[in-house]
Amino acid sequence: MVERSELLRVPAFADLPEDQIDWFRGHAEELHLKPGDTYFRQGDPADAMFVILEGQLQARGELGGETVVLSPKPGDVTGVLPFSRMKQFPLDARATTDAKILRFPSSLFPELVQKMPELTKRLVGLMSDRIRETTRMEQQRDRLASMGKLSAGLAHELNNPASAAKRAAAQLREVLKKIRDASHELGRRELTAAQKSEIEKMED
Repeated sequence: MVERSELLRVPAFADLPEDQIDWFRGHAEELHLKPGDTYFRQGDPADAMFVILEGQLQARGELGGETVVLSPKPGDVTGVLPFSRMKQFPLDARATTDAKILRFPSSLFPELVQKMPELTKRLVGLMSDRIRETTRMEQQRDRLASMGKLSAGLAHELNNPASAAKRAAAQLREVLKKIRDASHELGRRELTAAQKSEIEKMED
């Protein structure tokens, strides 16, 4: 069984009464993971909460057509939480180093709510933070998608004017070349100073 002091180092469990900590310890399963070990997979029933005690973990998968990577660290509580509506795990989660975690079954959440009301309150706060972060990520993704559409639309709208400007520049270069050629031809002829001055003004 995990030591009481290990759980007390987890912010969500800090300062909780010892009898409540002992009850949780007695109903949680201690898991020791090696690098690459998976502790839940995308699509698995969301049937447990996990308390990260040691090591580095990574949760990865596709959400809304985009790759999402999360890195739970020691002291974090992840997985399904009390009052969560999560039915299936949305990502694959595995250890990237040797790790130790506690697995608490969601079937005991009703008893947890009764026996550990302060922990329940803190976990609900964590869930609210998770919802806000997910909402922020979705809003950011929507903004980026909107910017992409706007850029594509602007490129389409600017395409014809840009092409016209390019053609005009090419025509202008051709006209200037003809003027220079004509100027050189005139330069070989006997012109008055006033005539040469007028030609120079046209070139400017």
